[in-house]
Amino acid sequence: NIDKAREEFDQGFDYLMNEEYEEAAPYLARAIQFAPENARYHAYYGKALSYLENQRFKAEAEIRTAMKLDQNNPSFWIMLAEFYVQFNLLKRAEGELQRLLTQYPGNKEAQALLDSLSN
Repeated sequence: NIDKAREEFDQGFDYLMNEEYEEAAPYLARAIQFAPENARYHAYYGKALSYLENQRFKAEAEIRTAMKLDQNNPSFWIMLAEFYVQFNLLKRAEGELQRLLTQYPGNKEAQALLDSLSN
């Protein structure tokens, strides 16, 4: 049910924006259960999980799922790069950003993040 998925996502997203990651995760997970093909839901679920202890690999998998579901959305690539930066995996972040810039030359957000890594 798309409406139920949206309600769950909106509630979880609100918690996420308030940095209440523990509270956000179950809502975002339920949104995915109702709408498993929604890339955005997977991406933000991954983002919430990245702040929870021992959830790093599941978080990365969720963001990668979003990238597979919506291959033309550079914001998911940036989210993955930010995830790598968060865990100090700077070479991985750099690689993702360079791949992104190959596909989307001139993406200012990706370029700014890449530039910040080389400082």
